[in-house]
Formats: sequence, structure tokens, C-alpha cells
Amino acid sequence: MVFRSVFNPLNGFWRGFARACDVVGLSICWMLCSLPVFTLGAATTALYDAVFHGVRKGEMGDYARFFRTFRDSFRTASAVTVPFLVLAAALYFMWYVAFVMAEGGSTAAVVWLYACRILLLVPLAVWLFAMFTLSRFTFRPGALIRTAVQLVLAHLPSAAVVALLVEELALFTYQKVFLPGFFTPGLAALLCSLFMERIFSPYLPDEESNEEDTPEDTDRENGP
Repeated sequence: MVFRSVFNPLNGFWRGFARACDVVGLSICWMLCSLPVFTLGAATTALYDAVFHGVRKGEMGDYARFFRTFRDSFRTASAVTVPFLVLAAALYFMWYVAFVMAEGGSTAAVVWLYACRILLLVPLAVWLFAMFTLSRFTFRPGALIRTAVQLVLAHLPSAAVVALLVEELALFTYQKVFLPGFFTPGLAALLCSLFMERIFSPYLPDEESNEEDTPEDTDRENGP
């Protein structure tokens, strides 16, 4: 009986192990689908959706869900992501110039260095909120950006935590020569869902907000 209990795939250890493997597998899917860069938004939307339903709620078919959501959100996510990438590149260039000047001993550049980092967090928060929202609701690009801005302004503490969390995990992955990238994207999506689902809860059907089982795509029909 003990032997059977230990190797029962339904016990807590093996369920946890399976979900940890899903975090790694979905992170790899995210990395591969993000390689063209402009697909980063669709990959992030798909990752959040698959991690929330597959890892956090324990639903089956999380990989199929990832690629289905990637396909369904591709146009809208890409249309929103491209201008944000341009803005992020411009802010990063400003940060790099400030970094070079700070290395040369400029005190003003040090202040500007930190200011640029804060400025980078603002579009990051809006973009993340937009991609996570798209995983749960259907929007056109313009309406999605407006909704994301409204949600960020209405939930500034959560938005700051989500943006900082993603930024720190991204920096950690970069500093460790990308090896943690095999799990940090999925981990980031999982941790962000703890904040985002509270924000989404008032706009979802009661059974969804209570995290009970519902048909797969009912949560994508209407937005905030």
C-alpha cells in the first residue's frame, strides 16, 4: 500500500512535479515562439493563459492551449507589441547613454540612469497588463491599450509589483547567461497571475472568479 501510494500519479508530490515540468516546458515554448521578437506579445499572452489554466488550476491540455492562444491572439498582440518595442528601444538607448556618462563620473547621469529605469517600468507595466488581459478577454488593439492603461492606473501597486517582478527575473536570467530562462518565464507568469486574477475577478463570471471548472474559452468572450 505504501509503495502504491508513493508512486500514485495523483498524489501531491507527483502533481507538483508535473506542474514544475509544465513551467519548464511552457517556458521553452515561450522562448521559441518569441524568437522573431515581434511575436513576443502573442507568446506572452499564450504563456500566461497556459500557466494559469494548466499550472495554477491543474487543467489538462496546457500545451495545446498555449499554441491555440498564440494563434488566436497573434494579430492583436503583435499590433500592440511592435510600438511598445520601439518605445522600449528608445528608452533603453537613453538609459545606455546615461550609463556611459555615469561611468565617466557624471553625477547628473547617475540620476538620469535611475530615472530611465523607472521610465522603462511604465510601458512595461502597460504592455504586460495588455498581454495578460488579452489572454482572458477579446479586444481590438486600440481598446486593449486603453483598457491596460486604465487597469494600471486603477491598480498602481499591483502594476508596480508585476513590472518589477518581470524586470528582476529578466535581469536575473540575463546575468546567469540565460540558463534560468528555461523556467523564469513560466515562473513569472505564475507569480503575476496572483495579482492579475484579483484584478480580472470582477469582470469574470462568478464561477471563473472562484476558479471553478468552466468551458475553456468562456473567459475570452467579454472584457472589462
